[in-house]
Amino acid sequence: MAGVFIHITGNALPRLTQIANTSGEPADVLDDIGAFLDMDVTTRFLREVTPEGRKWEQSQAAKDRGGLTLTDERNLAGSVTHNVNGNTLEHGLGEKYAAIHHFGGETGRNKSVTLIARPILGIAAVQESEINDIITDWLI
Repeated sequence: MAGVFIHITGNALPRLTQIANTSGEPADVLDDIGAFLDMDVTTRFLREVTPEGRKWEQSQAAKDRGGLTLTDERNLAGSVTHNVNGNTLEHGLGEKYAAIHHFGGETGRNKSVTLIARPILGIAAVQESEINDIITDWLI
């Protein structure tokens, strides 16, 4: 996956370490977290919101066709995926153009089109709370 990487710190980190020490490998809990993050991003595509819940600015293409922003053919939303390798969880989007939509920037021939940022991936308070709940369930 190319594009956006998130480094988790805070309350979840010591608990993930505890799971790793107890089970020897945290792959199962990381897979559950990855599945939650996949579902969260997919749901937010339908709501057209950032991880924090702020509405994306509607794209001109969505206005023209009366549809949703970033979901013309659902390729980007359909590319949400995660992978667990040992004690590492990778979560992201498989399409090469995901980063330009996430971060915004200039694109097209001769950089003639400027896209505004529409953050897709990320962990805000809502996601952090759910991740902590998933970890708590594993510790009980």
